[in-house]
Amino acid sequence: MVEVVDASMRVLVAPDKLKGTLTAAEAADAIAAGVLATHPDATVRRLPFADGGEGTVDAVIAAGAEARVDRVTGPLGDPVDARWALLGDTAVIEMAAASGLPLVSPTPATALDAHTEGTGELVRIAVAAGARRVLLGVGGSASTDGGAGALRALGVRLLDADGRSVAGGGGSLPSIASVDASSARALLAGVEVVLCSDVANPFVGERGAAHVFGPQKGADAAAVERLDEGLRRFARVVHAATDVDLETADWGGSGGGIAGGLVAVLGATAADGVELLADLLGLDDAIRAADLVIVAEGSLDEQSLMGKTPVGVARHAAALGVPCVAVAGRIVVSSDALQAVDIADAVAAVDVAPNVEAALAEPARWLQAATETVLARR
Repeated sequence: MVEVVDASMRVLVAPDKLKGTLTAAEAADAIAAGVLATHPDATVRRLPFADGGEGTVDAVIAAGAEARVDRVTGPLGDPVDARWALLGDTAVIEMAAASGLPLVSPTPATALDAHTEGTGELVRIAVAAGARRVLLGVGGSASTDGGAGALRALGVRLLDADGRSVAGGGGSLPSIASVDASSARALLAGVEVVLCSDVANPFVGERGAAHVFGPQKGADAAAVERLDEGLRRFARVVHAATDVDLETADWGGSGGGIAGGLVAVLGATAADGVELLADLLGLDDAIRAADLVIVAEGSLDEQSLMGKTPVGVARHAAALGVPCVAVAGRIVVSSDALQAVDIADAVAAVDVAPNVEAALAEPARWLQAATETVLARR
């Protein structure tokens, strides 16, 4: 059990978003209100958090990064206004903002045609703005193009057997015959590109980008096979140019294969999103200044236990000897399981609201109530 020593305790509130109901910043405000309702003299610091996926840009902006919006090429060629963040010389970009699935109405045709050019354009814009490190969240894409569009936008030449540029999405990849990344590597000289993803599927095959995620993007059986064929062809061409064999690798499939494409062709690296954000936002210093940490997300479940935001933050808190509790929209794992990942106690909004419908109708109200409940029983 977490002991609350006195009413003037220092509380760090570090929630992820509650997807579909509250942003991380809104969740932080609701939790802070719950803390102050039970401990009016408490000092509360809000630190909205994320794991490199959706909501990461918002979290970094909430921490003081400069918000940027630039018009880039959407996944089907139409212009989109994509929001990103610049904190010092670090840019934070979400692939979904430029090349995301919500930007299309998924069909087999869009699954074949969607590309990642806008994501590459955002990286290029960030470098021109002075970024020397680019953190790229690669979830939520509309495409399965192996990052070909992003590579083209960064100056990589993708050519067919006749020396013509290969454009379009994943459906065009079977025609690729060569890749030349010299211009792109010159553009990115001295720039670190780091990919954040919460999946680790292979580039190709039954567990690869096309077979696992293609249907979510509108691909029927024929489109899935075409996309996987294209990724295999792309992998062979990349292997010949770089000695990186994406066809046999057990990684590279996240973001429709953009992870594999950028790592193999441009030397990008992959890293744990929670750890990247912890470093960028100064999580450990914030924890050291707290007596209690409160984390949150929409659903505390088995995926959470694999290292998503609440568990990642709790791990940092435990390492520094600061207790951590959680609130959530719902909780579907046992208290023993949560304690095993350093979350001492947790309360769900749906368990303090009259019913699920009420919790969804007023998520901030019931997240505040969950906070009051978890603190009241300490």
